[in-house]
Amino acid sequence: MEKAYLIYEREDSKKNTTFIEQMIAAARKMEIEFILVIADEIEQNIMDIPFNGALFVWNRTRNPEIAKKLESIGIKVFNRSTVNELANNKKETLKFAHLHGIPTVPILREEQIQQYPIIIKTIDGHGGNEVALCNSSEDLKFFQLKWRGRKLLTQPYIETNSTDVRVWVVGSKIIGAVKRKGSHDFRSNYTLGGSIEKYNLSHEQRLQVLTLQKALNSNYIGIDFLLRPDGKWLLNEIEDPVGARSFYNLYDEDLSTILMDYFVQELEVL
Repeated sequence: MEKAYLIYEREDSKKNTTFIEQMIAAARKMEIEFILVIADEIEQNIMDIPFNGALFVWNRTRNPEIAKKLESIGIKVFNRSTVNELANNKKETLKFAHLHGIPTVPILREEQIQQYPIIIKTIDGHGGNEVALCNSSEDLKFFQLKWRGRKLLTQPYIETNSTDVRVWVVGSKIIGAVKRKGSHDFRSNYTLGGSIEKYNLSHEQRLQVLTLQKALNSNYIGIDFLLRPDGKWLLNEIEDPVGARSFYNLYDEDLSTILMDYFVQELEVL
């Protein structure tokens, strides 16, 4: 049986036990032994793991350096280090998307801030954490101090009624989209509470998603857009790794099988 490796950070692996088990089972059906590796245990000595000869490695961390090291010895990594690095830098994500004609939430330099409210966030936060609404310059200074030493991003507050759209993309195929509405504050992350429903993408929205995927050459990502009351959207961020709890709640398809089929097909075209 050939081997492949699945790399998770310890805390994320605990939250995704069922999904990990499903991926291992889907791989086994294809006669692939999918081995879980905890990133926290190998980050300093990644080459201690016998990755040589692996069919592929799926990097489910937010550390592109892991992917870079594996790529340097010729290992096939999903997603590539460049995708993981971009997705975990919100500012660079917005610049990249804007360059490719995707409508994005604007970036504000501090000297451009003339009115409130605004949004401040760390560029590498995830899950709706490290995002704050500032109603005054005092609020802004508070969060700048709170996140001192971190790279920050400020943006105008966009009225969305706490609503956004997440789109899951495997290779060049859109496998699902969900509209999320927050229940407590301006954030719409499903893990923070709120409601979800399937969302039908317009032709233009599909083109924008696929344009971004093609430019990234990604394998499996989530793309989040703020949904304005007029139905237009603005790119907010790209997620890698991306969660799929709301996908499982709304879709009947087996995501683990979709992903494993895709990984194997990608290997066959190399």
